Amino acid sequence: MPSSATDYDVLIAGSGLAGLAMAASLTVDARGLRIAIAAPDVEIAHPGEQLGLRVSAITPASARLFSPVGAWDSMPATHCQPFASMRVWDAATDCGDGICFDAAQFTVPALGYIVDNAMLRWQLFDVLSRHPTVDLLGARITALRHDDRAVHAATDSGERVTARLLIGADGRGSRIRSLAGITVKGWDHDQTAVVAHLVSELVHERCALQRFLPDGPMALLPLAADRVSLVLSTTPEHAADLQAASTEEFNAEVSALSDHVLGRLSLDSERAAFPLVSQYALEPIAPRTALIGDAAHAIHPLAGQGANLGFGDVQALSMIVASAQRNGADIGDAPLLRRFRRMRKTDNLGMLYGLDLINRLFARSDGRLADLRRLGMRWFARNTMAKQLAASHAM
Repeated sequence: MPSSATDYDVLIAGSGLAGLAMAASLTVDARGLRIAIAAPDVEIAHPGEQLGLRVSAITPASARLFSPVGAWDSMPATHCQPFASMRVWDAATDCGDGICFDAAQFTVPALGYIVDNAMLRWQLFDVLSRHPTVDLLGARITALRHDDRAVHAATDSGERVTARLLIGADGRGSRIRSLAGITVKGWDHDQTAVVAHLVSELVHERCALQRFLPDGPMALLPLAADRVSLVLSTTPEHAADLQAASTEEFNAEVSALSDHVLGRLSLDSERAAFPLVSQYALEPIAPRTALIGDAAHAIHPLAGQGANLGFGDVQALSMIVASAQRNGADIGDAPLLRRFRRMRKTDNLGMLYGLDLINRLFARSDGRLADLRRLGMRWFARNTMAKQLAASHAM
């Protein structure tokens, strides 16, 4: 690889939420670092007024990441709906007999926010496109090498870039992970997520709903006005049937699956579906390289924590880089990257395997297990301390 190249402090591969949030956080925590974002789709158009199909349940901790960078207060209310309560129940019980979390119980204004991914991504892009120390490279990294002082990257546009730290935020099929020689472990859930926006007959009252069904969990996430976002994890065959169903058939099916807790549900968008897999990088770090977000870990969507795990990576790595900068240390030094790995390992792997266990547990229809599960849910619903611990961790 030729030696003539543009030098940066940090090179970020990927322009999804994790990559853009990483760059934005560094502009606040580690001011003065020269940052480049490399991705073919790094130039992002405004998504318009229509709500995108992909939404995320953002925790208050994640929301605090976006205020200092200027990407939160300008989010349109139509694309960012706070939710004040959450109800969880399974197919063997009524909604009222399930587990309820309420913001008032924990003296917080909201348990979280249902956010349009496309709009949040644009807000971050808008901030970064005007920042003097950030360059947007509309190119994909195709080759890497590293030495004691830097990572050297080549792109498909012919650009050559060096950086003290490379951050892979390029998604589940991460090219950076592959180029860095990092092994990934994963498994297929044999489930497909069907997503759509619906109009509910009854007012959702800013309550997020999740019902565990034998084929997988169903979530109804509150949006602005009387709309909800559907995330239904089910068998690939059932998902295909729902995709092919008429609007009336689809409405009747999802209304029945929700036990009509919000009355009749009516389709108010296109439908989409995507297969569900869980995976994680055996080592989220390599020489002068760190993986964040889906490049490092992809989890089942049943608790809506995928984006938040990525933002947790952002907050941890940004803090480490900022501390190194203040102390005059090398921001790509191996001990710092190992510290990042230690900080995130418990949360990331605990969430990944915990959600897989919950998904498998609720999919079991054995009568004795269902009875035990129901007793456990009733105990949890009545145990204030257990609920508080769970809610505190989730928020």
